[in-house]
Amino acid sequence: MEVYKGPHLLIEHKEANSRLICTWKSSPVNDLAYRKELIEHLNIAQKIKPNQIVWNLGEKRFTPTVTSKKWVDESILKPIFKAGFVSRRIDGFDQMAFVTGRDVLVLMQGIEKPTAGFNSKYFATEKEAISWLNEEPKTKDYENQNLSITFKGRDENDNIVFELKEQGSEFHSTINVFKTIIEQNHFMRNNVEKYSSLTPREKETLKLIIKGYTNNQIAEKLCISNHTVRTHRNRIWKKLGVKQLNDCLKYQWFFDTSNSA
Repeated sequence: MEVYKGPHLLIEHKEANSRLICTWKSSPVNDLAYRKELIEHLNIAQKIKPNQIVWNLGEKRFTPTVTSKKWVDESILKPIFKAGFVSRRIDGFDQMAFVTGRDVLVLMQGIEKPTAGFNSKYFATEKEAISWLNEEPKTKDYENQNLSITFKGRDENDNIVFELKEQGSEFHSTINVFKTIIEQNHFMRNNVEKYSSLTPREKETLKLIIKGYTNNQIAEKLCISNHTVRTHRNRIWKKLGVKQLNDCLKYQWFFDTSNSA
C-alpha cells in the first residue's frame, strides 16, 4: 500500500511483512529537498513502526553536504534506531536493506551509509533484498532446522508478539540466543549517542583496542605515534564513560569485529 508519494520519494507499506519500501523515484536537487523527504520518511516510520525497511536508491544521484550527513544520523537514523522497532536478526544484521541505484557512489552518502548503530545489508536488486529479508536468519554457530519463529503482530500495549516453536532439548540454548540479541539491542540503543560522539579515528582505535591490539600495534596499524594512540584512548574512555577495558568490550556490537582491521 502506498503511504507517501513526494516530489522524489515513494514509500510503500507491506503490512503482512511489517515492511517499508522507500524508493527514490527522482534525485533531490539540494539539501533542503533531501531533508524534507527524509522527514516524511521519519514521520511515517514512527507512526507505522515497521520491523523491516528497504531503501531502493533508484534514481538518486544527489550528494548531501557533510552537515546534512550528520543531520541524517542525528535527526533521522538515531531516533529510528533508539525506538527499536527495526528488529535485529539472529545473524547480527538489522532488517534494513539498501538496493544500489543508478549511481553506486550514493551508498557512501547520507542515509545510505548509516552510522547510528545499524548493521545493514546492501544488494544489487530489490528482489535480492526482499529474498534476504524473507529468509530464515542463521549464524555460523547456531543453525537449527527445527526452530520456527512466527511474527504474530502487536498486542494492546504495542509490544511485538512472536510465536516460538522449538524442540524441548534445544529450548534453553534458543532462549540464551534471544537474550543475547535483546541485550545487544538495549545496550546499543542506550549508548548510541556516546558511540556517535567518537571521531572516525577514535572508532578505528576502539575497534583495535577491543580486538586486543597493544598501543604499539595500534600505532603501527594506523601509522600514528604512541602518544597519539594514548590521546585517542583517553578521549574514548572519557566519551564512553568507561574506566577499564572490560567496560568498553560491549561496544564491539556497533561494528563487525570478525573482519580483520
